[in-house]
Amino acid sequence: MKISILPLALLLGVASCGNGSSKKQTPQDTGRKAPKNQKVSASAPSDSAYTHFSHFIAGSEGGKGYKAAAQADWKAYSEQNAAKWKELQTKIGAPIEQWVKSAALEKNPEPGTLFYPFAGGDYYYAHMFFPKQDTVIMIGLEPGGSIFNPDTLGAGKRTAYYESLQKSMFFPHWLGFFRTKSMAVDFNRGVLNGTLHTVLFYLARFDAKIHYIEHFDLDKTGKEINKLNGREMRRGTTRTAYRVGYSLPGSDKVKEVMYFSYDASNQNLAAKPHLLNWLKSRGKVVTFFKAASYLMHYDMFSTMREFVNKYTVRLLQDDSGLPYKFMQNNGFEVKLLGQYTRTIALFANEFQPELKKAYAAAKPAVLPFMIGYNAEFRECNLQSAVKK
Repeated sequence: MKISILPLALLLGVASCGNGSSKKQTPQDTGRKAPKNQKVSASAPSDSAYTHFSHFIAGSEGGKGYKAAAQADWKAYSEQNAAKWKELQTKIGAPIEQWVKSAALEKNPEPGTLFYPFAGGDYYYAHMFFPKQDTVIMIGLEPGGSIFNPDTLGAGKRTAYYESLQKSMFFPHWLGFFRTKSMAVDFNRGVLNGTLHTVLFYLARFDAKIHYIEHFDLDKTGKEINKLNGREMRRGTTRTAYRVGYSLPGSDKVKEVMYFSYDASNQNLAAKPHLLNWLKSRGKVVTFFKAASYLMHYDMFSTMREFVNKYTVRLLQDDSGLPYKFMQNNGFEVKLLGQYTRTIALFANEFQPELKKAYAAAKPAVLPFMIGYNAEFRECNLQSAVKK
């Protein structure tokens, strides 16, 4: 397909996306089997230390057991987070949740795995738009990171951590999207060293229990190797990926969110097929694109585009995902949602006249929330597509 080319560095400037304080809160990780295809383990008990840490960094009640939580800086951080989270859920979370229930876009049955490329650490929208999926697989350029013990940090480092994490959690929602360039800076500030922190923050705010944290690499065949649990992973240690097992209130079912720090361009996937082989071994998926820098429009990402085309059963995206013509030409039945009349100036070359024409003809209802690049114009579009 004919694609206009922007410098990759510019293209990636905008995008989607410890230990406990007492022995009782640091039980040893239990052995478990990695999930096969769409099934996740239901055998691992919840881990109070991981759960405690997630609540501490989220500024929620469950984090008060740390000595650091008795300090004025954490108390102020906790109060601010409570107010910001309430505002976020009122303006964005609740409208999405209600819309997802009423829209009923799911196929029945459909895969339990959600594939969310170019997500960074954006577990929030994966959770809001896909509450029924039991596995979330996210990809981004940002590092995975590791946990730490808050009680070993000096006051200055703690305050800097709170400020950086809070900014990375809430500012993107008011902007309408996560900026890769900003996340690259945010996730290199002391102990805020990767997307694991944002994932745990969101899980705590959804009142999840953490069951395990595991870091790992992949070999060329896609086999998981070099595994470390969350306590063994230290700053300066790197792994390609991590998985977090969690359960939500009212359910004992253990779900997983997985993150891969990976360049998904054709060149890298050809040189390092590890991730692609791992993905293919898992089978069919539901796919989500949001504020994805229009990477799927570019021939340099055609390998990932073809993977999505072949393995996706159902797709939800804004216009920055698969091109409209591509979906039409590859067996997707597309339902248009919201409004589409423009793109932001940075992505003017990716405007799709045929998509605008289709929206003008369909006249779909306005969506009850604002996300994506065009949020600044008070405009939001989504396309729901199912493979015929």
